[in-house]
Amino acid sequence: MKTTRIISTLLFYFVRIIAFLYGLTTVYVAIVTIFKTTALRILEHNRFAVCYPFTDKNFILGSAYTFHYITEMLVTLAFYSLFFFGLSNVFQTFKQTKLFTTRGVFHLKNFYTTNLLVAPIIFSCISINPTEDFPYFAMIAGHAIIGIFAFFIAAIFQQGLHLQTDQDLII
Repeated sequence: MKTTRIISTLLFYFVRIIAFLYGLTTVYVAIVTIFKTTALRILEHNRFAVCYPFTDKNFILGSAYTFHYITEMLVTLAFYSLFFFGLSNVFQTFKQTKLFTTRGVFHLKNFYTTNLLVAPIIFSCISINPTEDFPYFAMIAGHAIIGIFAFFIAAIFQQGLHLQTDQDLII
């Protein structure tokens, strides 16, 4: 169990940093595109680039400088910030010394809800009139698979919590 805690601790911090960077990128792209700051460059064929802060180097390239495309990009970036934050909470659950806790079950339920409900809704809405040629059905299927596994793990944790609570009452 010590190895599991070490690995989950490392993954917790790594994935939490990824979630933070996705969130920061979402806010940065929103500010640059909404306020049309100097970090925004309009390219030929109505494409655009968002540059790294205080530089002229491209950070993100966009296919179409339209409200629809920018909204699609921001929603996707924000969703993956939420996804990685939820995943880091799952890893946080596995790094605890007491494995079966109500907080752990809560994090697992949030994670499978995000993957089974939020992801299909977001990607279905985007796929109605997509700007990019992404495999939205494959993305929905991938998140559904992750969500189903998280659902099963949450059920195991719920049962473990119940057994642990019963055992604590007996002792």
